[in-house]
Amino acid sequence: LKLTLGEALECGLVFSDASSLLRAMAPLRSLMVVALAGLGVAAGADGGGGGGDAREAEQLARRLVDAGVGSILHFEDGVPLRDLAEVAAPHAQGTPVVMMHGMGDFADNPMGMVRIRKRIAQDANAYVHSVELCAKAEQVSNCAAEDQSNGFLLSMDEQVDQFARVVRADGNLSKGFNAIGFSQGNTVIRGYIHRYNDPPVKSFVSMHGVMMGVAGLPQCPLNVAGLGLICKAVDSLVSLGVYTQFVQNHLAQANYYRNPKELDEYRKAGHFLPFINNEVKGKENATYADNFRALEKLVLVMADDDTMVHPKESEHFGYFKDGSMSEIVDMRDAAWYQEDWFGLKTLDEAKKVDQYSTPGNHLRFTLEFLSQMVQKYFTASPTMQI
Repeated sequence: LKLTLGEALECGLVFSDASSLLRAMAPLRSLMVVALAGLGVAAGADGGGGGGDAREAEQLARRLVDAGVGSILHFEDGVPLRDLAEVAAPHAQGTPVVMMHGMGDFADNPMGMVRIRKRIAQDANAYVHSVELCAKAEQVSNCAAEDQSNGFLLSMDEQVDQFARVVRADGNLSKGFNAIGFSQGNTVIRGYIHRYNDPPVKSFVSMHGVMMGVAGLPQCPLNVAGLGLICKAVDSLVSLGVYTQFVQNHLAQANYYRNPKELDEYRKAGHFLPFINNEVKGKENATYADNFRALEKLVLVMADDDTMVHPKESEHFGYFKDGSMSEIVDMRDAAWYQEDWFGLKTLDEAKKVDQYSTPGNHLRFTLEFLSQMVQKYFTASPTMQI
């Protein structure tokens, strides 16, 4: 018997613990892919990446945008996508660029990611690779629905590993690349820099990135058509406890949930963020810091009125003071900076860290601002003054 997650939830199945949830709905990821993509097919179906797959992913992305859930880029600048020319790798003169989308988005989303990819290619005169995160390690593209759902259901460790496989499989990136991320995509890029950085990231522009973690998970509306099953699925996981191993293994956002009032538990049971931050005693990794210090430039962009990332100052490597959910510590006053846990202070003292803010909410920057960032930091002879 094969049940989709939606069917299981609609039948009112209650899971009292992680083991019963696994027994009832293993493998969880393939089932939740079905729910997230809004498909009525049986669990365990092959991912694939045909046009229908991308259209369904786009439909879900539009519902996420309407509900204010996820980190979906959505731009309409009046220029048809077909009129935006690509820059082919053999003709590109600039340093290649790698893009990484945010939670709920996907690399081939025509709502924003495709438009931005073409815009960056033109502004930087460079080859641009927008990374897809497929479920199968050997698959590096053509998996829109999986790419979208994996932003929720693939652990951050697995996302970083797959990101590394994708960029290493692209010969155009073999000598290094500039990187730009959007929301959670920046956390993936940061993880890659610390753990791999081969080929190396040169300049890294973080657009509203979750740099120092979050102290609250995004709220999900249960009453919006098409989203109820997603929200129920995520809520079912979170209800088991954010720092339980099951949730840490199956919900990406739990991997950078840094509760300032439960730091001991976060460092003991949390995956990913406490390790790349080098804040787990006895587990520090000098290579993580060395790789981060090797960046030529780190650009941190914060949304002034961000309601997605809490606190918004995380986007500038600030965060809540230990033990507080209200008092903010600025990047340069924080222990991770002062003690140079992962190389941030070294970068800053070398004048390699720039900070910007954009008005409005999460990922609501303008294409003009994006072009300014690209022209200033991704071109060989930048002339843009901001």
